[in-house]
Formats: sequence, C-alpha cells, structure tokens
Amino acid sequence: MDFKKIEWIFFLAFLGLNLFLLNLYREARIEQNITYRTNETIPLKQRLASENIKYEEEFSEENQMGYYLSGVPTDFYEARKEAQARLNIPDFLMSRTTIEEGMLTHLIDESIYIKEATQVETVITALLNDENFVLYGDSYRYLPQESNLTSEYPEIIAGQEYDGIAINDSSSRLIFSLEKSGDHFLVKKYSQTHISDLSPLREEMAIISEKEAINTLYVNSKIPSNSKIISRELMYKMTIKIRDQNIYVPTWFVTIETTDGKVRVEQVNGFTNRIVTNSIVQTVENK
Repeated sequence: MDFKKIEWIFFLAFLGLNLFLLNLYREARIEQNITYRTNETIPLKQRLASENIKYEEEFSEENQMGYYLSGVPTDFYEARKEAQARLNIPDFLMSRTTIEEGMLTHLIDESIYIKEATQVETVITALLNDENFVLYGDSYRYLPQESNLTSEYPEIIAGQEYDGIAINDSSSRLIFSLEKSGDHFLVKKYSQTHISDLSPLREEMAIISEKEAINTLYVNSKIPSNSKIISRELMYKMTIKIRDQNIYVPTWFVTIETTDGKVRVEQVNGFTNRIVTNSIVQTVENK
C-alpha cells in the first residue's frame, strides 16, 4: 500500500475543504455588507415594531466564538462491545435493540413515567447520566425547543454538545419516544445517533450576533408581519460530509409563529450570515 500517496490525498482533500470554506465566508461577508448598508438607517427594533413582530427580551449583540467542527459517525457495534466489557454486563443493549445505518434503537423494558412537563428535564438528565441505560449519555443535553409533548407522537430530544454549544442535527441526536398514559407520559424507546472524535477543523472564529441573525431574516422577508419570534438559539448544524467526516458549523435557529398559528424554524449560518433553512448537506467523495 502506498502510504505516501494516501497522505497526499488526505492533505489535498482538507486543503480543498479549507479553501472552499474560506471562499464561502468571504462571499457571504460581501453580501452581508450590502444588505446592512440598505437598512442601517432604521434600527431593527423600530422596524420590527412597525410590523407588529413580537419577541421577548432584547436581542444580544455579543459575538461568541465557535469552530468548524469535524467528527465521524460512531460505530455502535464497537461502542456496545466496549461498554459491555467496561460495565461487565455481557448482554448490555443486546435485547430489544437494533443497529441499522448508524442508528441504535432500544425498546425500554422498565416503566419510566413523566408525570408532567416540568419533570422532563429532570427525568431525561437522569437517564442520560445512567451509563447502564444509554451509550455516551453524558455527551448529550436536553433540547427543549426541539422536543414536543403535544403532538400525536410526543418526543423528547437531546443533542450532543461541544464547548457549551449544542449540536442540533439528525446525525447527533437522542430521541425518546413517549406514549400518553392517562395524565402521564411513558418513555417507550429511544433512537440514537452519535458523532465521535469531535474536534475543531480550524482555529476559533467570531460568530455573528443574535441581533445580526434576526436582522438577516427580517431584511430577507423571513419574519412576517404580526408574527412572534418564539425562540432563538445558537447550535451546530452539519453542512458538509467528506467521506466519513461530518463538518458542523454554528447556526442560529430562530423559531417563528405566524398569525395562523403555524410554527417554523429559520436557520442562519453563524459564520457566513447566510440563511440555510432549506440547505442540503454537501457531500464530497475523495477518489
């Protein structure tokens, strides 16, 4: 095997990726500057008020720091085998458990009840911290804005996090499926995806502020008149996949409720300030 050739292939692949990311960043900054120049004379707060767009708390102007993150999908067969040896439980996650296409699904035997919504975080946090219950549980955190107890099929969602910022992506998620039982909820199963070896791909960079993200959505007509901004949260989202490597970028997730009661989530790339709500993950195959 020509290891020197393999090294060059990986070097060129990651060099190309860095140039690609840098180009995206520069292009978006140019677009962002043009957008701001056309709206800089009227304060954002005044423009939202003029269209009766409601929200709670002022928008932060803080520029947090974040990374382009790289990671690989976890091999659950290996992870389960290692956990069985570490816990000395040979049948750990063997019964009522399936692993398909990078997702582990486990049907829960014991009765785990959630009596009311105020108990969700306490119950889920306890389950995540129980190494006899779920793999890598302590690498996840409860995501209240992504969870839903009012639908026909209620779910509680947790995501991995890196350096204090959660990952909100289907590639890195724990979904607890619930069943309504009288006035309570019964936790029936969980489905899990996980990313290993999360690490920065480049040095840390400044992230656009919450206020900048809201402004971008407003000037692009993504926040209708008479609507309400329910929440805004900074989380990581996968944008590029290079063979087995997933690339994540800080993204502002803004939840908006329109006058007809419908709720939608808009997304703004935290580095480029581009709206990426319906963007498709780009895939790069090295040859």
